[in-house]
Amino acid sequence: MALRDRAEEGRRLLDRYLFPEPAPPTSAAAAWEKAGLAVALLALGIVLQLARIGPAASLNSLWAEDGQIFLQGALTQGFGDALGSEYSGYLVVVPRLIAEVAALVPLEGAAAAVALLSAVLVALCGLAVWHAAAGHIADPYLRGALVLATVLTPVGGLESIDSASYASWYMLFALFWILLWRPRTLAGSIWGGALIALAVLSNPGSWFFLPLAILRAFAVRDRRDATIVGAYFAASAIQLSAMLRSGYEGVEPLWSAEIGAVFLQRVVDGAAFGLRLGGGAWEVLGWPFLIALTAAVAAGFAFGLRRGDGRARAFALVALPTAVGMFVLSVYQRAVGPDMLWTEGMANGSGGRYAIVPVLLVLSTAMVLVERHRPRAGDAGKWISLGLAGLVLLSVAVSYPAGDTAVRGTPAWDDAIDAAAASCASEGVPAVAIPTSPPGFQVALPCSELPAGSER
Repeated sequence: MALRDRAEEGRRLLDRYLFPEPAPPTSAAAAWEKAGLAVALLALGIVLQLARIGPAASLNSLWAEDGQIFLQGALTQGFGDALGSEYSGYLVVVPRLIAEVAALVPLEGAAAAVALLSAVLVALCGLAVWHAAAGHIADPYLRGALVLATVLTPVGGLESIDSASYASWYMLFALFWILLWRPRTLAGSIWGGALIALAVLSNPGSWFFLPLAILRAFAVRDRRDATIVGAYFAASAIQLSAMLRSGYEGVEPLWSAEIGAVFLQRVVDGAAFGLRLGGGAWEVLGWPFLIALTAAVAAGFAFGLRRGDGRARAFALVALPTAVGMFVLSVYQRAVGPDMLWTEGMANGSGGRYAIVPVLLVLSTAMVLVERHRPRAGDAGKWISLGLAGLVLLSVAVSYPAGDTAVRGTPAWDDAIDAAAASCASEGVPAVAIPTSPPGFQVALPCSELPAGSER
């Protein structure tokens, strides 16, 4: 009986500090008005993503594995074979589903379909964060800033925009918040569980949230909780089975002394100022800037933890170690530390996808600490909240132009198809390779699959 009492007390503590119910909605707007607003914001998020690298690059080019692996698989394999095929040793269900839909449209429109569907998915992740974070971040300005940083990441770089290959990184952050969420309806939990399952089946980085998922499983109260927890563990079992079956040995992990420096450059600096502004400050000011920034961030978190309540401390205890572990172990396992290091006077966005979730976790922690601090007489909490939201807005705004979009948009997909069709007609070859971005990637197809194939 004592053990049962302790277990029940543990669940009560988890409910109170880590998995709180969001406050009841205060808006009197009708359901259709809320739905209309959500659709409008989703549309805005999609347009902003596509415009970030320009319509020519986003809608008329294919990036890396989007074409060579996923679209080619959708065009040349059966649906089940393509969906169940591992890539780099694990399942990548979401990129393959996006490619399957893109394969249904005329070949000329495949690039636009991939970009549009990827942008829709990222915008949906932002919507999930808005709802799921309400229990910890009630302030609409802070939560809105977090959603903005999710959809228009200030640290991801060119590779992570409008790309099916890297959409799962945004899903991982949504997964984190959904594991903390207490949805009010079963429909909400089904939606959240579906997003969790798709994230787990697309990126094994979801296993960094295993400790949180175990705590959520311990705190299950009803079918809504069980739906979310069950989705995580069921999808994890499927992903693990696929990884064991694949026999893929992967990249040789590489530990380097630079990983600590890379963490400060990409995560600490990135969380504070984003890739463009933070990288520019590094190029001009170097280590004195980064050391001072790290000290200021550490002092800010120490102050926030001292002034924060139990919920803020519990959140930080989960989020910050996850951010550090996820970044350091991912960089080590993928052997990208030397490539991501900023040398003196130079910053780059290489490997930016590995910083997306850790940066967002650090930002989330800062927002929860600000939200949950214990106010005192003359406290400036409101201004701190507005200042933090403004800083996020600034970092997103400065990082919004994605840089040299020619890297993403060359060659243009329609031009590459025309050139491939011309080669088929003039050379009489049975198949042709259609080049995509970046150089070295291509989609290999039979000439009969090209738009002009029936005329030859």
